[in-house]
Formats: sequence, structure tokens, C-alpha cells
Amino acid sequence: MEKQELTESALKTLLQEYANLRDEVKERLKTAFSHVAYAGAIAAFAIPAADKVSNWSPSFFPLALAFAGLTALCWVAFLNMRWVQHCGEYIRRIEERVNLHYGEKVLGWEGYASGVQAKLWFHIPDGPTKGTFANPASQCTADG
Repeated sequence: MEKQELTESALKTLLQEYANLRDEVKERLKTAFSHVAYAGAIAAFAIPAADKVSNWSPSFFPLALAFAGLTALCWVAFLNMRWVQHCGEYIRRIEERVNLHYGEKVLGWEGYASGVQAKLWFHIPDGPTKGTFANPASQCTADG
């Protein structure tokens, strides 16, 4: 890996952006998972509610409302997860630039994570003991 040094202020800015994006990913993941939990709670309470209001409203009405709420919350969770993917890609690019500055691999989580990510939602990625990702520390050598 050929060394391409940054100025001290540029490196500091990149590392601060890296830290900010990592924090944003954490917050967005919390938000996405809480929306999925809320959606589950809506579904869990809507089914018994349908029986309780069946004498004064159609029984499908609470279920339809619950389905609409569930769909909206799941969609927001999906959008958050997509944004997390975009943040991860941007973090990976920052890692590449910082690694070029040092001339070796000093940051690498997003690069590693993108390599083991399942390409389709129903495929499970290989475990960390398989393939080229068996020992990520071994990739952090002076020659890149």
C-alpha cells in the first residue's frame, strides 16, 4: 500500500467524521430495532382488541389499523437500516483514506464487514473462522 499522507488537520477531520458516523450508526440501529419492537407490540395487542370491540365495530377494523401501524413502523425501520448501510459505506471509504495516509491497514471494520455480508437477506454469511476473514489481525501488516 503506497503511503499518501494527509495534513494533520485533514486527518483529524476525517477521524472526527469517522467517530461521528459510528455514533450515528449506533443511534440509527437502536431506533430501527425499537420500531420493530413497537410493531410487534401493536400486533400483539391488536388481535385481542379485535375481539373486545367486535360488538360495536367490524372485527377487521382494529386489525386493519394495526396492520397499517405495523407496516409504517417496519418501513421506518427498513429506511433506518438502509441509512446505516450508507453510513457503513462512507465509513469504509474513510478507513481506506486513513489507511492510505499511514501506508498500512490501521482501520478496517467496515471493509471486513462488507466482505462477510450476505448478498441476499435469506443467505447467512460464513462464520468468522472461514475463508480470508479467519484472522483479520493478520491483514494489518506493514505492507498492507
